[in-house]
Amino acid sequence: MSVTVLMGPVGDGWAVARELIALDVDGPIALVTAGWVEAERNDAHLDRVLGGGTRNLGLFGRRLDILETDAEYADEVRRVRSLAIEMREVYLVQLRHALRGVEAVRQHEAAARRLSGVQLDEAIETVRALDERHAARLQALLGEFYATYPPHLRPAIAAHRDQVAAILADCAAVAIAGGHVGVLTDCLHVCNVGAMLGERPVVAWSSGAMAIAERVMVVDDHDLGGRPDEMLGAGIGVIRGVVPLPAAKSRLRIDDRNHLALLARRLAPRATVLLDEGDRVPFDAAGVADLSAARVVAMDGAVQRAAAAV
Repeated sequence: MSVTVLMGPVGDGWAVARELIALDVDGPIALVTAGWVEAERNDAHLDRVLGGGTRNLGLFGRRLDILETDAEYADEVRRVRSLAIEMREVYLVQLRHALRGVEAVRQHEAAARRLSGVQLDEAIETVRALDERHAARLQALLGEFYATYPPHLRPAIAAHRDQVAAILADCAAVAIAGGHVGVLTDCLHVCNVGAMLGERPVVAWSSGAMAIAERVMVVDDHDLGGRPDEMLGAGIGVIRGVVPLPAAKSRLRIDDRNHLALLARRLAPRATVLLDEGDRVPFDAAGVADLSAARVVAMDGAVQRAAAAV
């Protein structure tokens, strides 16, 4: 497995350049900017910051080409996406009710001062079970899709995967930018990038850090529509044992300890890791995270360095 570094927002990108220098990368850098969607190729600044000569894998454009070239596959993708949207709508209805239940039990507990805490644990477990069940159902839906339409047997997909593999063969490291995490994750899946990384170092930031994890949790506590923090589904699973939450200062009610405790318990046993600008979490070649300097949300909602949180 490759050495991997997760980062929060990187501003002008110089933090990425410093990270790659520290990893002693010698050779071209493969770029993944699919999360930028139509702006995928607007990577000139990032290329300059990384020393020039980067190779953009063009995953968003490849995904569009696959859908335009393979009509049968595109129709099935639309069908599966429609089912996934329906599943999400039901999940969000259930989630809102379950979250209100947690808050009601907490308020009753505070007022009555008679409850043991077991009732609150049960209410939180209801939320956690909803998250896991939703993720499992999405995985089953996609598993059925891939079993019926094996991507490696679709000529358009196979051709693009071969091209991506050829580009990566000439690259010494991979840099994965943020953007739209759902689109980015889908593009990484379609082109099977996770299986092609080999021993190359990977630096992923913002939504890029989310997309390469096992689970993708989308949080925006200041969303005007009141959308709850939701389990989006599975990332590509390059790194395990953590759920990265980028831009935590702007997206989370960072001073609401009860809210953070609920989030940490929803994501357990994976560590809830906050990634703001300047934060980094390295993983060694065996895939083990070094959380010693990471900001991890403890089960009681305190934001601590991992050594104190476990």
